[in-house]
Amino acid sequence: SIPCLFSILVILFLFSCKKNNGPAAPIVTLTSPSDTSVIYAGDTVLLSGTATDDKSLHELYLTLTDSSGTSILFTVNPYVHGLKIYYFGYYWITSSAGTYQFIIEAEDHDNHTTTKTFSIVVH
Repeated sequence: SIPCLFSILVILFLFSCKKNNGPAAPIVTLTSPSDTSVIYAGDTVLLSGTATDDKSLHELYLTLTDSSGTSILFTVNPYVHGLKIYYFGYYWITSSAGTYQFIIEAEDHDNHTTTKTFSIVVH
């Protein structure tokens, strides 16, 4: 019967629709130093990782500060426009013991922003 067939088609249509959440925010990772790294004042430390996006990256900022965030030791803004993945690696020569913050902020072309802060302890 036509009403039964129509009901089945409506049910199939409703269950086949997927919710579109749109593009995802960028993903940032820090691969070095690891959480278990032991770092001493005077050591040279590799700060490395990735920034990725399902469409393309627009901006990337990498910042190293003291634990209070008031003293910026370095900040870089590499050109990532249009890339889906960016691998970074910067060397930092530690000068004194303390806790430092390494901040990775990535933005895509849909204005989604991901910011992650990693603590690095220097003995």
